Amino acid sequence: MRKHIYILFIAVASMVSCDDYLDVEPIGQIIPKSVEDYRSFLTTAYGIEKNNHVLTTYRSDELQLTKASLGSEQYEDLFIWNDESASPLTTPFSYASFYKIIFHANHVIEKETEITGDATAITQLVGEAYALRALQYFQLINLYAKAYDTTTASNDNGVPIVTEYNLDQKYDIQSVEEVYTQILSDLSNAEARLNIEQQASGFNYRFSKIALKSLKARVYLYKKEWQKAIDVSKEALAIKNTIQDLNSDSSIMPSEFSSVESILALDQVSSFDIASNAAVSDQFLNKYDRINDLRFNIYFKKDGTVYRAAKTADLKYKSTFRVAELYLILAEAYTQQNELSLAKTELLAFTENRYTPSKMTTYTTYINSLNKQELYEEILDERAREFAIEGQRWNDLKRTTQPQIVKRYEGKNYTLQQNDSRYVVQFPNDAKINNPNF
Repeated sequence: MRKHIYILFIAVASMVSCDDYLDVEPIGQIIPKSVEDYRSFLTTAYGIEKNNHVLTTYRSDELQLTKASLGSEQYEDLFIWNDESASPLTTPFSYASFYKIIFHANHVIEKETEITGDATAITQLVGEAYALRALQYFQLINLYAKAYDTTTASNDNGVPIVTEYNLDQKYDIQSVEEVYTQILSDLSNAEARLNIEQQASGFNYRFSKIALKSLKARVYLYKKEWQKAIDVSKEALAIKNTIQDLNSDSSIMPSEFSSVESILALDQVSSFDIASNAAVSDQFLNKYDRINDLRFNIYFKKDGTVYRAAKTADLKYKSTFRVAELYLILAEAYTQQNELSLAKTELLAFTENRYTPSKMTTYTTYINSLNKQELYEEILDERAREFAIEGQRWNDLKRTTQPQIVKRYEGKNYTLQQNDSRYVVQFPNDAKINNPNF
């Protein structure tokens, strides 16, 4: 399964070497030595921008696009899944940025025993580096590889694993199984080191114990290891379980970094073009009860004949993990284990904070009437409604039923077939040019 790869690592390495922190101390440069130095170095990694959530939103069923939309030429081929002959104007996925973050994390991990300063702060910092690296590999594998399948994961192509900075090393494409093994190893190392239960607002772009557990719960969900997903979700909820009640407070979105349910506010989930130039698709809007779903009027804004996303590129909308997801993971995992009563309890405990009281009366009756398959479908729809324009929809479609999606663009229908190979995003052209094995 291993293919030699030279992909962008020269470019990535050059970006890393442009930082002020180097392994060799030239005149006028700074070598990180103290925990404060390395904190600044890791903060640089936290700040590296990626567009994976934004671009997969164009690929999912959440948006509609027209040729008249400003900047449509950057997204139209993504929108209609035209990967083979995409225009050179198409915005590429920020593949190299993942590895730039990984290189930063690797450096902190490698220097753990050399960092000077407060031991507790050092341990926390290195724990964050392991967790941040795990997150990058998790996002990479869910972009550029097939969804995890226990029967094929050891043979399915994944992504390169880089755990040390070595330009002379040949980096191979590892299998999906190997990448998940690396992710879980990093999570274990992070868990052994992190000592901050939850970060204060404003610092919640950094990993904490609850953020680590939230990532771990999502990893187990994607691997379909239901009991492990349940156990870790409960551990996270033991630290923080507050869901923003939109009946009493709709002043901010639940996904904002200052929300009571924010856990990790790291990833950019929307953009100026999504909020200003693309519209939310009718089929996606139809998933909402527009009167009684309290999310509708804060997630979307009417603009003439269409609705647009209210989530923008503003930093306050950065979101990676929040409490709502933990309840929905519990509901989905309990359903898959045929513990329907527990699943319904978790789902209703969450939705009572999203619907009007009158809606909850009828919704409770409806939920309690559902069989396993119906409940599973409702939970997936609830995830769609809850995480609209947050970059989760594409992965949820991919990891579950990979349904057929039909879009209309410029008078023509375009279809992503069920289980279509295009659910796997192709490596960028510059990566392919550097490696003919892609």
